[in-house]
Amino acid sequence: MLESVAPKKIVPPHRRRRAGLLLAFLLGAAGCSSAPPPPPRLSPPLPDAPLDLAQFTTKPCDLMAHDQLVMFFVSSPGTTAPVAGKTACTWIPHDTKALAYTASVDTTSGGLEARYRRRASIPGFAPVFVHSYPGIHRDTRDGQCTVETGVADDTLLTVTVTATDPKLDAYNDPCYEADRFAGIMIAYQANRAP
Repeated sequence: MLESVAPKKIVPPHRRRRAGLLLAFLLGAAGCSSAPPPPPRLSPPLPDAPLDLAQFTTKPCDLMAHDQLVMFFVSSPGTTAPVAGKTACTWIPHDTKALAYTASVDTTSGGLEARYRRRASIPGFAPVFVHSYPGIHRDTRDGQCTVETGVADDTLLTVTVTATDPKLDAYNDPCYEADRFAGIMIAYQANRAP
C-alpha cells in the first residue's frame, strides 16, 4: 500500500528575509526603549547656588531694596509695564531723565541654554559673567545694552540700561552699567536666599 507523503511547504526566500527583518526590528525596538541622551550643554554651568526669582516675575520692582537703588541715584519706586510679554520694572535716577534701568524675570523661555541654542539669531550675542553667574549681552548699541543672566536652569534675570545723553558714562559703556546693576541685584537676592 502506498503511503501518501505530504509535500514539504517551501517558504520563498523573500518571505524569510521579511520575517528576519521584522524580528530584528522588534528586538532592536525592545532594546532601545529608553530616551536618547540629551544634547550636550552649550551654555556655561551655573554656580552651585541657583537663585529662585520666580516670585519676581509679576513684581520685578521688588528685586532691589531702596539701599541698593540709592547707589544708582534712584530715590523713587520703580514703575511696572509689560515688555516683550513679561512684566518689567523701570527705575529712573533722580538726577537725570536721560538714563533708565529696566529689569524683569523670565521663567518660561528655557533659560540661558535656550539663548545659547538660538545664539545665531540674537543680535549682539556675547557671553559674559555677572556676579559669577553666566549670561549674555545682546542688543548692544550706543546708549543701550541688555544683559540676560542665567540665575537658575530655567530662569533669566534681564536688565536693560538705556542712556540717551552722550555725556553720560552709561551712554558710552551701557553694558558695564547693565552688568553693575544686575550684579548688585543678584548679590542682594543671593544674600536674602535661605
